[in-house]
Amino acid sequence: MTSAPASPLRGRYLVKNRGWNAALRLTDAILSRIARPADEARARYPRRILVAVGGHLGDAVIATSVLPVLASAFPDAELGMLLPSWSRAVVEGHPRVRWLHHADHWKMNRTATRFSARWNRYRETRAATVAELRAVQYDVAIDLYAYYPNAARLLHAADIPVRVGYASGGCGPLYTRSLEWTPGGHTAEQHLRLVRLFAGEAANRERLAYELPPLTDVAVARAAELVGDDFVVLHPGTGHPLKQWPVERWQELAARLLARGERVVLTGAGDAEVRLAESLVARAPSALDLVGKLDWTTFRAIVARANVVIGADSVAGHVAAAHDRPAIAIMSGMSNPEYWRPLARRAVVLSRAVPCAPCFRRDGCAAMSCVRDVTVDEVMRAVEQLGVGSDANV
Repeated sequence: MTSAPASPLRGRYLVKNRGWNAALRLTDAILSRIARPADEARARYPRRILVAVGGHLGDAVIATSVLPVLASAFPDAELGMLLPSWSRAVVEGHPRVRWLHHADHWKMNRTATRFSARWNRYRETRAATVAELRAVQYDVAIDLYAYYPNAARLLHAADIPVRVGYASGGCGPLYTRSLEWTPGGHTAEQHLRLVRLFAGEAANRERLAYELPPLTDVAVARAAELVGDDFVVLHPGTGHPLKQWPVERWQELAARLLARGERVVLTGAGDAEVRLAESLVARAPSALDLVGKLDWTTFRAIVARANVVIGADSVAGHVAAAHDRPAIAIMSGMSNPEYWRPLARRAVVLSRAVPCAPCFRRDGCAAMSCVRDVTVDEVMRAVEQLGVGSDANV
C-alpha cells in the first residue's frame, strides 16, 4: 500500500501542535457565531486596499507579487501594506504603496529579548496599527499569511468591511471571505487565489513575479564601489538553523569557486552569520566578507550585480529573482521546496530526495539528510548549468 503524501495541514489548519490546533478549532467555533457577510459594493469597487503580510523578509518579497495584480484589477484604488517592522524595508518607497503599517507579533519576533518584552511590543504596535487602519478607512483587506499568527483579529478590530484570508491560520470566521488552504503551487500562486476571491477574472496573470521598489542611486553607487562587477554571492545563513547547509560544504564551495577564477562575495546579517562568514574566510581568505556590513538596499544592489546568488532557504534567492539574477537555493525537506523556491526564470533548487521529505516538521530530524547531503559537486554543476562565467550570463 502506498502511504498518503505528507501534508502541512492538520485538519484545516497549518498548525501541527495538537494542543494549539485544538485551541484554534474551539476559537473558530465560537467566532463563527459572530461572522458577518462581506460588503459586496466595497468588494467590487474598492477605493483603498490593504495587503497584510506575515512572517519575515522572504515572505514580504514574495508578497510583492500581488501588487501589480491589484493595480491592474483596480487601477483607481490606493494600496497600503501591513507587515512586521523587520520587513518594512522590503517595500519602503514602493511607488504602488501609499501607506505602510506594522505590527510585531510576539511569536514571529526573533529578537533576543524576554517573552514579556516581545509581548509588550506586540500590544503596543497592534494598538497603534488598529488606530491607523481605522483612520485610513480601507475598503478591503487581503491577509496573505496562511499560517498562525495571521492578521485576522487585527483586521476585524480595525472594522475593515471586506476581509479576505486563508482559514488555515485560525480565526477564519473573522474574515468576510475565507479560503481553505490546499497544497500545490508556489506561495505567490497561493496569494493569487486569495486576490481572486474578490477580484475574480480581473486578477488573471500569465506570469507572477516579485516587484520590489526601485533601487536608490546611493545604493547602486555604494554597491559598485564595494564589489564592482563579475562576482558570485554566497549567502550561507538562514532563519532556521536546521535548514543550514554544513559549514564545511560552504568552505569547500568558496574555495572551489575561487580556484575556478570567480570572485566570491559573502552576504548576510546577524551575529551567527558573522561567525559563519569568518569560518569561510579562514578557508578562503580572498573572499570578500560583507556579512553584517550592509543595509537592505545596498544588499539588494549587490545581488542585482551578481553573476549568480547561492544561498540556503533564505531571502537571498528571492531578491535574486526580483532582480532577474540566476539563483541556486539549497533547501531542506522540512517544507515543500515548490512552495518557497525563488520565483525566477533562472533558478536551481537543490535538495536531497529522501523518503521522509517533505516532512513538514518544525523541528526536522537529527539527520536532516535532505539538506546536509547536497554535495558541493551538485552546486558546481548548477553553476555550470546557469552559465556562470560564460557569455550566457552577461
